[in-house]
Amino acid sequence: MTVELVMPEQPEPEPDPGRWERLWGSVTGFVSPWKAFGALAAAVTPVPWTGYSAATTWAYTMSEARAMHPALAYAIALGAFGLAVRRLTGRRTLLALWATAVTFFGLVGAFEWFDVVVIITGVGR
Repeated sequence: MTVELVMPEQPEPEPDPGRWERLWGSVTGFVSPWKAFGALAAAVTPVPWTGYSAATTWAYTMSEARAMHPALAYAIALGAFGLAVRRLTGRRTLLALWATAVTFFGLVGAFEWFDVVVIITGVGR
């Protein structure tokens, strides 16, 4: 009499999710996609009586503040963006997402890419 032991087949392990799947999972775990797209659309949709969106108006305001003094523009833009992000982490509402999107565009309006050269080298224009 012989006994033959047969090991059951191990199921193949699920492959690790890719980079985009992990990114999409973390974004959708934080905020629903329809809220994110809705907030971005509302931030860049032009206001009827002005012809400019809230995001471009805030970016223009930050670029004007930069004309006064670069540190002033960075302080206002980073402060407003920080408050919006703090509000977003507390309450994940559509209004908080909209404010975060608008202040992000304003932060980009305050940036001037030559500032990196000035910070690193100390050489102005």
